Amino acid sequence: MKTLLLIIYFFSIPLLAQKVSVAENIAVTTESEGSFFYPTVSPDGSAILFSEQNQKGLWLKNIKTGKLEKITDAAGAGYDAGFSDNGSEIFYRSDKFVSGRRMSSLVSHNLLTGKETKIENDVRDLKLSRTTRWKCYLYMKENTVKPIPGISSLNKKQASLLSVFIENSNIVLYKNGSKTNIQPLGKGNYIWPSISPDGTKLLFTFAGKGTYVSDLNGKIIAELGRANYPSWSPDGSWIVFMDDKDDGRVLTTSTIGIVKFDGSERYTLTENDKNISIYPKWGNTRNEIYYNTSSGQVRKLNLKYE
Repeated sequence: MKTLLLIIYFFSIPLLAQKVSVAENIAVTTESEGSFFYPTVSPDGSAILFSEQNQKGLWLKNIKTGKLEKITDAAGAGYDAGFSDNGSEIFYRSDKFVSGRRMSSLVSHNLLTGKETKIENDVRDLKLSRTTRWKCYLYMKENTVKPIPGISSLNKKQASLLSVFIENSNIVLYKNGSKTNIQPLGKGNYIWPSISPDGTKLLFTFAGKGTYVSDLNGKIIAELGRANYPSWSPDGSWIVFMDDKDDGRVLTTSTIGIVKFDGSERYTLTENDKNISIYPKWGNTRNEIYYNTSSGQVRKLNLKYE
């Protein structure tokens, strides 16, 4: 009986797999509009936020009307900039250097009125945390995590949100005001950490070894191999990434791919594209991925699952 069940199980595996392909690859920005990087979709999917290659400045493009709006010229604004929960505000970092030291301010930009408000001014160490693919609720000020004021009246709910940062090349997880240091693979250089949409898993890259999924205690669930700049799909079932290579100075090749969170399925999406494709992010569904080329054109992939 056990043998029969094993046979049925193994023959059923291919039936569970999904074939994923690109239905459309669409230009979002044109060469005449400028060179843009690090796209992030708004909460309702109506607009795309992006920056320059060196993270300077922010622009917002309305997908329906095609209107391109410059938000700021600030240095460092592209670092994890994101939206409020209703999409009416953008939160970003503004950097300046004083006597060779970087000082950062946290700025709120109201998209309805254009008004800008400084939430923090001239902080030595300031980091934003997206608690989802686009929402900003929390930030770190000199190793202390705080909720962004004014975006929700539920301060207790904000305080209970999970957030993850990198401190001294290590992963630190914050929940309910407590801080946990996580080193799933021991000492090393951890980058690109993020928490799954259901709040149960951690995605990260360990420099020189690859990308991994673990539980929130650091126990490895899946090893995903080479998968740089990874991020979760809205439903947490897939991870998008770039597979980039360089000659020590500049990028020579880069493709966009997706992999199941458990590593069971993997697809290259821009394999036949002559462009160097980098910095992918999911849209509001697992059928949409935004990325930019090395020349700074923002593009959108519409995916088909079969």
